[in-house]
Amino acid sequence: MQPTTLQRYQTRAQNFYRNHCGEDDPTSAQICAALLACASEYRPNAFSVLKSAMLNDQLARGNPDAASAIRKLVNPVTAPDSQIAKKPKLKQIRKVPFEDFKVLYKHLHECGYLDEAASLVLANYLGVRPCEMRTITVGGNLVHIIGGKKSAELHRGADRTLLINKPNILKLVEWAAHRMSKCLRTNTAIRDRFRKECRSLWPRRKKHPTLKSFRHQVGSILKASGESPAGMAYIMGHQSTESISVYGDGRSGADRKSHIRPAEGIDLSRVRKPKSPPRYGNGRVIGLIEFPAATRGWLPSSSTGPNHQNG
Repeated sequence: MQPTTLQRYQTRAQNFYRNHCGEDDPTSAQICAALLACASEYRPNAFSVLKSAMLNDQLARGNPDAASAIRKLVNPVTAPDSQIAKKPKLKQIRKVPFEDFKVLYKHLHECGYLDEAASLVLANYLGVRPCEMRTITVGGNLVHIIGGKKSAELHRGADRTLLINKPNILKLVEWAAHRMSKCLRTNTAIRDRFRKECRSLWPRRKKHPTLKSFRHQVGSILKASGESPAGMAYIMGHQSTESISVYGDGRSGADRKSHIRPAEGIDLSRVRKPKSPPRYGNGRVIGLIEFPAATRGWLPSSSTGPNHQNG
């Protein structure tokens, strides 16, 4: 486990102990009881992450028996024959009109929320993750982004250098990158303020965009742009071409132009490709479509095509 991952786990565990156990060093029985009591407040995946945080924190504290007790704990929400309703997963907005970006950027700027405005710019034009926004550097018309995910010890994957040729966008990105490089606030604080301002700006809407919504929109624009799978993966900071499949929809980006592309000379061969095509439907004949006799005459005639009809 990466040291930074363990540190995040320990921080989360300490906060949980204080808020749900009433002390900084609770017993395993107290931890298990607190986890069971609040299970319905979390979605199943979030509960698993929380449980993992407690488990690893106890191992780090030298309490293997407590870690073992936490490991054996079964989520009462997902237990067999459970009558407890699962907390519904929030639906994400994956399509954001450019007009919404302009209105939101103006609102954040006028209200003095410049960190949120800078984060919005970087998410909208670069599609970067919040954890990558503080290390972006701009030189000439090149934007260098340090990847936010590590695949091995001391090896940072998915670094990328992007080219932006539009001066006004480049200038805006440069301002935003400089602003975030000096920002002392946490990503959580920025995210919470961003959510609050979206709600105040569009109070009648049931769903509001997040920074990840703009990352999805960038994925949609890239899919509609004709960029190669390896190029899209590189721009998005993915180590595999498979990852882009969950980001955006090409139909949502058909009316938008991409202003970023990999810098000249970038080697895209390091982007992993699927070892084999998806098995579903591979090499299978799904079926034949039969047209009723009364409808066969309407097909347009062609002198060479297989659907040619003579009179």
